Amino acid sequence: MAIMDTGCRGLLISGGGGAGKTAVGQAIGRILTGRLLPTAVVDLDALAQYGPAPANQRGFHDRLKVRNLKAVWGTYRAAGARFVVVSGVVETRELRQSYEGCLTGCDVQMVRLERARVEYDGHGEVEDFTVVNDRKLAKVATEILEIAGWPTA
Repeated sequence: MAIMDTGCRGLLISGGGGAGKTAVGQAIGRILTGRLLPTAVVDLDALAQYGPAPANQRGFHDRLKVRNLKAVWGTYRAAGARFVVVSGVVETRELRQSYEGCLTGCDVQMVRLERARVEYDGHGEVEDFTVVNDRKLAKVATEILEIAGWPTA
């Protein structure tokens, strides 16, 4: 998959509960940093560990994740990060656009991670591609990098 080269690449890893989003994101981070590529890895759930949510504020935690991702990415980018791997549930086009907007200066792709081979049910059709997490983490991480066109060697 060809993307523009802005000098920075972002990857959103989405999927259902238990699909392995966080573990695969960390595995991708290990691969990239092992190749001396300046990489940030962010778990969206960690950005919204706040509670209780204010009463009558539907979507509060999603908005909190967006604001915190923008702040965290600014810090990582200032430190020299050129790659960012973000894991979390992204089910709507609007939420994807919000997260992409936080990753200033990045070409962003999104992968949906599945636990097992299942018939695609149109999860909002917000991802660029789908990968099944049914092998060792390093193999799944490498497959995602190859499909995204990121460095693998």
